Amino acid sequence: MERTEKEAETEADDIALQAASTQFSGFSGQPGDSSHVFVLSIGGSLFCPSAKPDPVKISKIAESINRLQGEGFKFAIVVGGGKAARHFVAAAKANGANNFEQDEIGIAVTRANAALFIPLIQNAYPKVLVDAKDAKLVLSQAKVPVFGGLIPSFTTDAVGCLIAESLNATFVNLSDVDGIYNANPKEHENAKLYTRLDYESLVSLLRVAQSKPGQNLVMDLPAALILKRSKLNAIFLNGNDLDNFEAAIKGHEFKGTTVSENSGSAEE
Repeated sequence: MERTEKEAETEADDIALQAASTQFSGFSGQPGDSSHVFVLSIGGSLFCPSAKPDPVKISKIAESINRLQGEGFKFAIVVGGGKAARHFVAAAKANGANNFEQDEIGIAVTRANAALFIPLIQNAYPKVLVDAKDAKLVLSQAKVPVFGGLIPSFTTDAVGCLIAESLNATFVNLSDVDGIYNANPKEHENAKLYTRLDYESLVSLLRVAQSKPGQNLVMDLPAALILKRSKLNAIFLNGNDLDNFEAAIKGHEFKGTTVSENSGSAEE
């Protein structure tokens, strides 16, 4: 029998998630003690918009996290690569590195970026972690686990979603835009911000965006599928507005996009 388009998409989703589960086979899949736990995916665009990291921006993000820790909130942190990673990857590609080797170099840069945050974050575990299973153990020691990338082909957002899944935590994406839009807000001044989305709407948006060249996506499809399969709450924010970030974590009114089950979709 000929498969419908929906059946084909579902099969593709299952294959992508099976690949994620295989790569992270150590996950227990059991929710941990996740009260007030947030997994922050800090986009490299926030602190590394050029070829080198900005120490002032890194310090400000760390100070904001520390204030929230002082109010009892718990965090696991995943740090992205920014333009520095893209420069290193481009250099490797120019010298003949294959895709796997390029990803390995990109991961190394994200881990170097993560190391810049550790001395500034109160109670941070002293080393960049390289095994997702360690997040739960480190949190149980009243420490903050800090990660860069983990494996080739996975973005730091996907890593963050997998860690949130292992902790049954809330995923928070900090980028240089206010949330998820119906078009790239850097190129389309009339782009509309979604204030809320359900999982199906998020996945559909990403499918459409990936089919168009030159799209700047806040999140990749594998990461969204992880949110969907475990029904994880997620928040997408502009990390340049740290007052707004702190308001969102505290449950106050904020500007951004929330993703959750059965929330429908709404534009600003």
